[in-house]
Amino acid sequence: MSGLRYEVRAASVNADGQSEWSSTVLITAPELPLAPADAITLQIQTLPPLLTGEGVEVHIHRAWPIARRSLYVWSLCDPDGSDCEALFHPGRRSYRLESIPDRGRGKILSVQVDYDKDGASYTAQSALGLVNPRWSEFGRPLPATLPPGCEAMTRSSGEGRGRMDGKIFSHLHLLGTLSVQVEWDEARGGATEALCDGALVVTPWGRMAFARPDGSLEPVEGQVPMNLERRRSQNLDSEAFRVADILLKQRSEGVWELFATHHYFTGDCARFRLSSTTLLLEDGRLSASPSWRTLFDAEPCLQEAADAAGGRMLTDGPDHLLIVTGSHHLLELPQDPESHLGKLVRVAIETGDAEILALGLRNPQGFARDADGVLWATDHGPLGGDELNAIEPGRDYGWPSVSYGVRYNREPIGDEWTTGEHPEFALPVFSWVPSVPVSALIVNDERWFPLWKNDLLIGVLGGEPYGQSLLRVRRVGDKVQYVERIALGYRVRDLTQLADGGVAALDDDGRVHFLAMYCNDYLIRLPVYDVGCRRASGAHPPDEGGAGGTAGSEDGAAGNGADSASVGRLRANGLRRPP
Repeated sequence: MSGLRYEVRAASVNADGQSEWSSTVLITAPELPLAPADAITLQIQTLPPLLTGEGVEVHIHRAWPIARRSLYVWSLCDPDGSDCEALFHPGRRSYRLESIPDRGRGKILSVQVDYDKDGASYTAQSALGLVNPRWSEFGRPLPATLPPGCEAMTRSSGEGRGRMDGKIFSHLHLLGTLSVQVEWDEARGGATEALCDGALVVTPWGRMAFARPDGSLEPVEGQVPMNLERRRSQNLDSEAFRVADILLKQRSEGVWELFATHHYFTGDCARFRLSSTTLLLEDGRLSASPSWRTLFDAEPCLQEAADAAGGRMLTDGPDHLLIVTGSHHLLELPQDPESHLGKLVRVAIETGDAEILALGLRNPQGFARDADGVLWATDHGPLGGDELNAIEPGRDYGWPSVSYGVRYNREPIGDEWTTGEHPEFALPVFSWVPSVPVSALIVNDERWFPLWKNDLLIGVLGGEPYGQSLLRVRRVGDKVQYVERIALGYRVRDLTQLADGGVAALDDDGRVHFLAMYCNDYLIRLPVYDVGCRRASGAHPPDEGGAGGTAGSEDGAAGNGADSASVGRLRANGLRRPP
């Protein structure tokens, strides 16, 4: 076929005018005398996401004589091609768009080039792609549908609090992080929970703040009731006396019930307690009611608040919570049917009635439910033997009778060397030897990280060889296929999945790290990164792409909203309920 052959080259440049990527397309089209203006149309579909504030260039190079080549028209259109706004009038050097405007977020950026040859007019049109927020806004995808009332939340003026941490490499996704520093207590602990377009953060001693992925931070009025004066007056252990977890259930528009597991002194002993209050969004500001209600006190009351407290929570339908409690380093409690400690406990929200569902836990630091309703828990072992367990009703997970680890003095667990055997006890799905040690656990719902679909993401507190990292656990059913370590450089205390599918990690120094796809590095053009960035650039409709509910939903917290089929059978397990 005879005809015209021309080349269209698209390129992206950074703020310094340096080219970061280029793409060339050759088009052959029939030569038509007096061809209409739309005779030639070019569509480029494979470019990476464009970011607000960045410059873009396109060029048509002289593959054949062109008489006029100066009419470049840039436009922003709705994703369906309608409602287009012209950005540039035809003029010289308009092949370069100096900066994509902020109002282009969520629009399709296009460029049209008009030129002549031998008296015939031609048009090359290029739809360059969807415009995303600039990297200074952390490159998050289009806003997710938020729970009712969140839209009225006032934006913070706390700019500059966030600090960019750069890129993190993993096997399948290139990650970017932004960290926000919270004023922290002299203790390890605290927790995060997804809320609106950010994360509610509670410090180890119960103060609250609201952090966003744009780097803003706002104090939240209210505090978890922990009678800290008693701890200070007696110089009690600051490491052990702390908030273990928080959970939110939305009750109405702008109203949530806030649950917290924490220590509290009563008389001469320390309680491990579940408390609740109301979290309100009024006039664009968050505040927690000072009227806290005690739902549940674990038995027994302890001589002192020790660590190994566990305390992670999930919802179990509209009326109950599930809590995994730790042993507080007391060996006799996990197997004691009269004690709530070292157990999986189901608590009625209205009455506080509690029943034991499973036992033999040591220090469960992570707790999550997957799309099939399976309850997953991470449990600290002693020296070696950290565990990933699929928790089932009526099962005994063995502590302190069995473990893949040994005691800290390297003596065996139990009366003889049976390490590696679990007779009559539930086996872990996976165990780390040496200890990691593991912390929080979520089930990734794939909206931001599609190549991690349904993978378990587990935080790591410290130590070798896995220390200060995120573990990605690939599984098929209840079988672990592999574990990838993603080095972060900080101790991960808690993890939560945000309303848009991003991940927030809380470290032991009070920094909230927002993790998302790093899509602004065009020197890295590996196909596996492209898949993630293309998926991250589009918004999911409400309730798509995830296992479980959105944080603040009626059914529960982020990724934990789906009711487990197994939990429905928990009452018939034959275990005794402490008085």
